[in-house]
Amino acid sequence: MNAPHYPEPTWMHIPGRKTPLYTSMTDACVGFTFESLYAVNEVKQRARNAFAKLRFSCPIIAASIVGDISGPIPRSWVYAPVQSLSELTRWINDAFCTVQQDLDVNTFVEDTSQRRLPYLYQNASPLWFRCYLLLGNNNKHGLYFHGTHAIMDGGPTLNAFALMLQWMTNDATEPAENLPWGTEWHNLPLGPVSATGGPREDWNVAGTELLKQLPDSEAVRTIPLASRPFRVSHSAVGKTCRLERVLDPALTHRLVNNTRIVGCSMSHLFEAAYCMVLLARNQLPPSVWNAYHFSGNSSAISLVPHLKLPYDTKTHFISSRTHIPIKISLAEISPIASPRKQLLQIVQAIQQRYSMFATHPCMPHVQAARAYQPDALSERSDIESSVNNVGPIERQLPLSWKGGHGPESVIELESVLFSVRLTSLAP
Repeated sequence: MNAPHYPEPTWMHIPGRKTPLYTSMTDACVGFTFESLYAVNEVKQRARNAFAKLRFSCPIIAASIVGDISGPIPRSWVYAPVQSLSELTRWINDAFCTVQQDLDVNTFVEDTSQRRLPYLYQNASPLWFRCYLLLGNNNKHGLYFHGTHAIMDGGPTLNAFALMLQWMTNDATEPAENLPWGTEWHNLPLGPVSATGGPREDWNVAGTELLKQLPDSEAVRTIPLASRPFRVSHSAVGKTCRLERVLDPALTHRLVNNTRIVGCSMSHLFEAAYCMVLLARNQLPPSVWNAYHFSGNSSAISLVPHLKLPYDTKTHFISSRTHIPIKISLAEISPIASPRKQLLQIVQAIQQRYSMFATHPCMPHVQAARAYQPDALSERSDIESSVNNVGPIERQLPLSWKGGHGPESVIELESVLFSVRLTSLAP
């Protein structure tokens, strides 16, 4: 068999169970405000128990990271199974934090995002994942995760919230203390190759050809479009700048309908809009137009649909996406067309690239292969933007949660807030 030319991550024997870490470039703070019929103390008790159960089902949230990012070998996850209930209680006391305050969630998320992971304790392992329960007034509360993006992709994170809310609202949920602790390591996620069906037999040919299409490969001969932000520098290290624009329902409906008409998605539209911004900032004359290309360096496809049995997608809580090599030559885009026509040409070109990679049998392993390339951990000085689209949240996470008795919802999700903090050295 022509297996991939990189080793598949595996969990090794205790005292630590470890696997290579695909280095995360961001920390994330994600969560929801919600209204509950439960009393405050019951909300706290149910959420605390649910988070303990989340560790059993998704033990990666309690793993540590060892190794030096600048060393020759990628850093590794290390997980130590729970040996006693007192050890579990100590971990919950550190990893589950209750905050009693008015629900100023914007300030809370902004302040939390400025804190660089991990959380450090004197007599405990560093924490790379923490859960916050914000207890407000009038039965309005908040539930937030703060962790590394190496775990917290959009889809898997929403699944983790769904598990917690399911356990919080199910009166039959058993206490986490009754679970068979010490065996939870069996629930650690496998690497992206094994989890998506194992090595591809034609990787040495088809996979290698796919890697050659990466925008930063030696095969690319045109110049990437680029732009620097207007600001010269950011004086407050770790502080995020957030600009929010909410599209009204009527405009959203029109955009969704029009993307369907031309056969693309909202993700394709967002990425095409970013390309239009670069064109507007660069103002290329027609004489050099064809010498440039647009690189979607952060274009991503979820690996969740590619997971194979017996892996449960609901508990596969780990970064589960692969970055794909979107590259659009400006030779495919008319330099004299109207902006609306250019946008349509770009979005259709992006959709074609996505379709090609999404159906390629080697696509799920592109990110794993890139992690073992010589420059995988190097920092870039280029300014890059990332376009992310979580999609309709209610498709993965119900907004209403009923209890064990009666038709009335006991928890109603109200608003969601995402914050991502860049932790790499690139601007």
